[in-house]
Amino acid sequence: MAEDHDTLNTYSRRPLAVAFVIGLALLTILSVFLYMSRETGNRIGDMRQAWQSYSVETTPRGYWISDIREYFGYGGLIHNFKNYVLRQTPEYGPTLRQQSRNLQATIDAYRNSAPPAAELGALQRIEQVAHEYINNIPRIEAGIAASLSAEEIDTLVRVDDSDALAALAELEALWITERDKSLSAMVRAFSDGERLVRNFSVLLVGLIVVVGVIAVLTTMLISNILRTNRRLQAELDLREQVELAERKLARAVEQSPASIIITDTDLTIEYANRKFFELSGYEADEIYGHTPRMLQSGHSGQSVYSDLKECLDRGQSWYGVFRNLRKDGSHYWVSTAIFPLVDQNGITTHYIGIGEDLTETRRTHEQFAQVQKMEAVGILAGSVAHDFNNVLMSVTGNADLIELDADGNEDIQTSVNHIRIAARRAQALVRKMLTFARQRPRNPRRGDMVKAAQEALGLIRVSAPPNIEARFDIEVETAFSDFDGTLFFQTLLNLCHNAFEAMGDQPGEVVLRIGLAKRDALDELPDEATGVIRLDVRDTGPGMSAELQKKVFQPFFSTKPLGKGTGLGLTIVHDSVEECHGRVELHSEPGKGTCFSLFYPLMPALSQADQAEVEAVAGDEHILLVDDDENVLYVTRRLLTRYGYQVEAYSDPLKAREAFRAAPQSYDILISDLMMHGLMGTDLIDSVRSIRADLPAILISSYFDDAEVTVIGDSPIMVQKPLEVQALARIIRSLMG
Repeated sequence: MAEDHDTLNTYSRRPLAVAFVIGLALLTILSVFLYMSRETGNRIGDMRQAWQSYSVETTPRGYWISDIREYFGYGGLIHNFKNYVLRQTPEYGPTLRQQSRNLQATIDAYRNSAPPAAELGALQRIEQVAHEYINNIPRIEAGIAASLSAEEIDTLVRVDDSDALAALAELEALWITERDKSLSAMVRAFSDGERLVRNFSVLLVGLIVVVGVIAVLTTMLISNILRTNRRLQAELDLREQVELAERKLARAVEQSPASIIITDTDLTIEYANRKFFELSGYEADEIYGHTPRMLQSGHSGQSVYSDLKECLDRGQSWYGVFRNLRKDGSHYWVSTAIFPLVDQNGITTHYIGIGEDLTETRRTHEQFAQVQKMEAVGILAGSVAHDFNNVLMSVTGNADLIELDADGNEDIQTSVNHIRIAARRAQALVRKMLTFARQRPRNPRRGDMVKAAQEALGLIRVSAPPNIEARFDIEVETAFSDFDGTLFFQTLLNLCHNAFEAMGDQPGEVVLRIGLAKRDALDELPDEATGVIRLDVRDTGPGMSAELQKKVFQPFFSTKPLGKGTGLGLTIVHDSVEECHGRVELHSEPGKGTCFSLFYPLMPALSQADQAEVEAVAGDEHILLVDDDENVLYVTRRLLTRYGYQVEAYSDPLKAREAFRAAPQSYDILISDLMMHGLMGTDLIDSVRSIRADLPAILISSYFDDAEVTVIGDSPIMVQKPLEVQALARIIRSLMG
């Protein structure tokens, strides 16, 4: 009985045990299920939280740090600040200020995101150094205005940016640490989830019979989690690629060498890139919200804008060239393309304008046209110079003969002076064109500028209007320099004649003043120079504006009516003074007259013997004179004969050659024109020197090209027509000793 009771108890306890086991198993399964459900939810929550931390907090700070490095580091504030100091280019000032504003906006955005104290401290250190750079920009501009060197400016504005760079590095390190934490949290969440899944799979294998359905559901849950993980990762990669492409596109548009603006359909500007601001001179707050009407200069007619509007209304692109108006009132040329921007439905939402700066290109074309104009002047001058100068030489030579026969008659002397001044003005007109075309040789000689200016003023007074007094103030007795006497006279004639015309019928005076200036008035002096000569030509005329003074030395620029001036006079003055190693200064104010100051090197004076030799004209040598112009030949022969020379003159160079061959030892010097019918002057020199190689020769012509004349033996003395025969006689004396 006891055994049965025990057996009954045993059997009665089995269901309880089984029930207990089953209940325990169910409880275990339920507990495991609940545990796995809770842990799975926690892991998904961890992944969501890690992703949110990365995308919402860490990623924007990374962008801000990247922008801070761009605006502050290489290519930004520090880099452009140093370039500004070294290159001293004005464009860097606006660029630095714009970068400082961008940097400050980025720092403010970063600070407003409530970062940790360490990051706030780093931002404050960067901001402090950035302010030092910005505050030093006016010092750079002042240094440039004061013509300080780059080293001097650098000493004044040097900023220690090492702490700011260290702060930027700390900021990046903190961000990298924060990013790594976020990524580690994501990886840890993913790893915990995967480990949990594996453990759950092991349990499910042991309970596969009991909890088959649960296993299937769990497997589906795992698959869903993995797919979600891959999808999130793919979305993360795609988002990074899209953001990178957007940043590249934004930088490309902003840094484009073409100006780009975007407007809405009402032409209100919504965006403009850096090049547009550089060209127009406007700031962003002056552009955004306004139309491009502020750029209109009035150069393009209303029909151009009407055609532009019609093209855009039809949804077509428009191409053209505008002369736009800058903020400061100056102009610039832009080749412009304007086209509509449409959405996916084909509806125009914006207009885009792209412009290419043509200012330098147009300036180059204008300079090329100026060169062509100068070449045309040279061709014209060369074609008329020979015949015209022969006529002038005949006129001036006969005037000299009349003066020699006048025996002190003042009326005849006055008439001769009028003839001379008229001939010299005609001669100066041709010389302007020849000099400007560089077809006229220079004949610089050591001479006294005081004496040359007195002689020039004596002739200039003859042409002065009666209402104007021409006066000469002399502060030194002599002032020797190396200069071309003809060009010097032409220079004074141009300046005085311009003064006469500026004063018109109003009474006034023109004062020539010659004296000495400080040695540093000229940057470079010849080795022999002992000082600097200053020659002022001052008038009491109406004066000139600052804008006009910038243009007076430009070729072909003239304020005179059409036909009254060539526009070359002051250009010749400027070039002739510079070729004597001098320079020209212009001082003028409206209503206060004008003063041209000419600076020349002061050279050692000639001795009395050398001066007498220079001024000597008389001689008794036998001269072979050849020129195919009968009038020039007549005048030159008569005047040289008056000076005592034995002159044998020929208008036919072939006959002159035969005469020389008949008696080669009887001639002391050959004087020949360059351009003659039958035989060139150089060929004539070669012919006579093939017989007598030591014969001195003088070659006369209206113009010479830049190349030296090549003949047998020593180069001949080249003399420019028209010339005074007295000057020719001096050259003969210098050759004959």
